Amino acid sequence: MTLTGFEPLQRALVTAPELVKVHASDVVAKSSFAVAQRAKSLVPVRTGRLKAAIVSASTGLNGRVGIADKAAFYWRFVEFGTVRVSARPFFRPAAESESEPFVQAMRGIGSKLERDLSAGSLL
Repeated sequence: MTLTGFEPLQRALVTAPELVKVHASDVVAKSSFAVAQRAKSLVPVRTGRLKAAIVSASTGLNGRVGIADKAAFYWRFVEFGTVRVSARPFFRPAAESESEPFVQAMRGIGSKLERDLSAGSLL
C-alpha cells in the first residue's frame, strides 16, 4: 500500500499551531486595546492626566493594560476608593465588559483555522 499526498497534509498539521498563535495574538492585541479604550471612556476626568495615562500593549499571547505615567499613581484611589472617597472603578468594569467578546473571539479561531485548512492556504 502506498500513501500519496500525505506530505502537504503533514506540512499543514505542522504549520497549524503557528497559525493558531497568530490568530490568538491578534485577538489578544484587539482585546487589550478594547479594554484600554473602555477604561478611558469610564475613568472620571478632572485634569485628563489619568485618562491620557491609560495604555495597552501586547506581545504575542500577552496583553497588558495599565498606567504609563508614574505621576498618575492616584489611579488606585479612584479605582478602589479611600476611607474618605468612594470608589469609582474604571479598570474592572472595562475588563469585565471585554470578557465575553474575548472568549467568543478565541472560540472563533477554530473556524478561521478550519477555513484556512480547507482553502488550502496551509497546504
